[in-house]
Amino acid sequence: MCEPTLLLTAAGSTMTAVGGLASAGAQKRAEVEKYKRELKLREIDWDRTRAEYAQNTIEMQEQVDENFLAASRGYAAEQTQLNDIFNQATVTFQDDFVKLMEAQKFMGSGVTAGRLEGRNLAAFGRSQALTASNLVRARESYDSDVGDIRRQLLEANRKAYAPVKFKPIPGFAPMKPDTDMTGANLAFMGSMLGTAATGLEGYAKMNDGRMPWSPKPKAPASAPQSRANAAGWPGNQNN
Repeated sequence: MCEPTLLLTAAGSTMTAVGGLASAGAQKRAEVEKYKRELKLREIDWDRTRAEYAQNTIEMQEQVDENFLAASRGYAAEQTQLNDIFNQATVTFQDDFVKLMEAQKFMGSGVTAGRLEGRNLAAFGRSQALTASNLVRARESYDSDVGDIRRQLLEANRKAYAPVKFKPIPGFAPMKPDTDMTGANLAFMGSMLGTAATGLEGYAKMNDGRMPWSPKPKAPASAPQSRANAAGWPGNQNN
């Protein structure tokens, strides 16, 4: 492996390691940005939910107030109607009693007068019995109508309370991302060490097993020549 190829290989490995570390950092930043965006969306959704709940609570209270007012008007109308019936019964009783007294004072005495008096008293009694029966039915009708109003009030209030029956609670927060770069840094360091080891191995192969920090070998000494050879005497030359 020639030295330029070794350098290119080391540079490529280094760029790959740096790129991997940069990619891991970018991924971590993307996860953090996604986490922040999800938190913001959760906050916006929670604010909207609370605003809707508050508005529903106001509308519920207004509806409940209207329901009670309507029920109160119904109760008052039923009570007024019942009072009118009892007042009318009182007036009827007084009129019947006055008529009875006026009829009784002209009866005189005797058997016939006694029969007429008994008949008038019986008619008065029948009238009072009919009035009492009407009052009983009026009271029963009042109780039934008031019970219906109360049931309608409860049903209307249940419908009004339905939207705010359960108080909202915020949902689960998104999972916080893992921003620890220890693994990515260790992988980068391992890749760089591997690149360095590969480079040193290639260097050693090209330099007979020597490392860059190894001392350079000394050049071998040349063999000493005799003076005769150094002087170039012919007698020492080959024919």
